[in-house]
Amino acid sequence: MVNVNDLTITSLETITAFDVATGDYKFTLDELQNATIAQGQEVTDITGKGGRKLSSLKKNKTVTISGSNGLISGGLLEVQTGGEFENKVTEVLWTDYLVVNSQAASTSYKAIGTAGAEIEALTVKNADGTLSNDLVQAEAAGEGKFAYNPETKALSFNTDIVDGTEIIVSYKRKIKADVLTNMSDTYSGKCTLYIDAFAEDKCARVYRVQFFIPKADFSGEFSIELGDNQAVHSFETQSLAGACGSGNVSSLLWTYTVFGAEAADVTA
Repeated sequence: MVNVNDLTITSLETITAFDVATGDYKFTLDELQNATIAQGQEVTDITGKGGRKLSSLKKNKTVTISGSNGLISGGLLEVQTGGEFENKVTEVLWTDYLVVNSQAASTSYKAIGTAGAEIEALTVKNADGTLSNDLVQAEAAGEGKFAYNPETKALSFNTDIVDGTEIIVSYKRKIKADVLTNMSDTYSGKCTLYIDAFAEDKCARVYRVQFFIPKADFSGEFSIELGDNQAVHSFETQSLAGACGSGNVSSLLWTYTVFGAEAADVTA
């Protein structure tokens, strides 16, 4: 028999999401750094003579689930933005760091764009590491100008650009990639959530703990922390009443289930 009165959550395992309407799998967060289930409740005092508190009216329970994942989850991004990843041909900006040799260099990939203006920017790097003025793309190399052949990816320079000169070249490439488009008129979605964890009682017996949220409405407000440290993907969602199903499911906010780590199936 499980002693549900005194348990310590020892390990937060996963949050798994499914589509509310279809039941299709959406995503799993398995590198959770933290997660919080916060419950609120609106209370209105019922007062009598002299403002004495006679009773209270309780209503409007709220449940907010928030946390952060140590990996960027594509499925979570889809739910948070209301968009979907598409594998398609798209454009990306690419930057090459090159060295001029015999007044020539080559881009790593084919630059695309308006003919004669395929290179977005080309900057010469000074010997002391500072950047000088940009060179301008032209039909032929000249003073302050360079030429580019997108078919051969060749860059050519005037004689004032000596051998060994470092340059920074930025240009657009056409590739096939997975793209998520965040549109201004599409909004965050809803999921069914399962939050799984391990727990122990006072006698060090191990149990599984599972929170079930039948209808979680994800917030479109989130952050992806970038920089020198590990990227962290935050999330927040609220449990809503009114989930599909019979019985009391329509008023269900969450269930909390504790079972033995090696619990057997019930066959009868």
